[in-house]
Amino acid sequence: MNKLQLKHRELKIISVIAASENISHAATVLGIAQANVSKYLADFESKVGLKVFDRTTRQLTLTPFGIALLPYINDMLDRNDQLNNFIADYKHEKRGKVTVYAPTGIIAYLSQHVIAKIMDIGDISLVLKTYNLDRKAFYEGVDFPDDCDILLSYAHPKDESLVASFITKYAVIAFASQEYLTKHPISSPDELVNHSCILIDSMMIDDANIWRFNSAEDKKMRDYRVTGNYICDNTQSALALARNHLGIVFAPNESVQRDCRSEMLVPCFSEQHEWWLDLVAIFRKREYQPWRVQYILDAMLAEIRQQLAQAIRQPE
Repeated sequence: MNKLQLKHRELKIISVIAASENISHAATVLGIAQANVSKYLADFESKVGLKVFDRTTRQLTLTPFGIALLPYINDMLDRNDQLNNFIADYKHEKRGKVTVYAPTGIIAYLSQHVIAKIMDIGDISLVLKTYNLDRKAFYEGVDFPDDCDILLSYAHPKDESLVASFITKYAVIAFASQEYLTKHPISSPDELVNHSCILIDSMMIDDANIWRFNSAEDKKMRDYRVTGNYICDNTQSALALARNHLGIVFAPNESVQRDCRSEMLVPCFSEQHEWWLDLVAIFRKREYQPWRVQYILDAMLAEIRQQLAQAIRQPE
């Protein structure tokens, strides 16, 4: 029995038709003429001697054979993509996927100020995903997601085989609106227990968050248990609630500067009570990662560091 010689293009067309359930839609996705799609399908079915699709006036549906065949086709396509990406990595081609994880505020910053500055990414697909830290990460280290290539984080990695490249330091401070502070004065972190604090869901322990502040006297870090009526899954939402006078928010100083300049929010304490965090880029060692990842990483860090340097040089 002669082996079937199946071409990658035929398999791709079958897969897209199955997803589209329509020859016309498949042709649009593939960027080829509808007549050519029909011909490829007919030639494939003639070659294997079995119908892959049942045809109606409006759509195509998979036959029982087609349903059983499709997983094999998609698996072969995936393996072909993996092979092409593997070869491209060694050839230093700009193709394949690079996945970046970061907290909500950092993802927003990257989207607004950094990504557009990375020129000529070729056929690289850049995926941005939100990854907010839980409380344990600050003490035990942050986990590196399985599909992650680059993780920007305020915590160092749990896995010591990963590289953590320092970017800058962030001061995390308590802020509130002037209207809230006028109604509910506060002078030190010890008084937070009597206030409505806006909590972050990923840092919940029972019904509270733990906020850390240095002591103005001895500079030692102390933990404070805080509670409140509002719980958010990201800092941006928490800041929005604080602007509406609903409580105290614990946020990186850099992310609140615009609010401070417009006097929407102000620091809660006259003395310097803050928690300093390192912002680091976490990634696999260079020899263990594709070239496309290193290309995006180097470009992204260069742009971030340039913007930080410009911000330092600018007068207040």
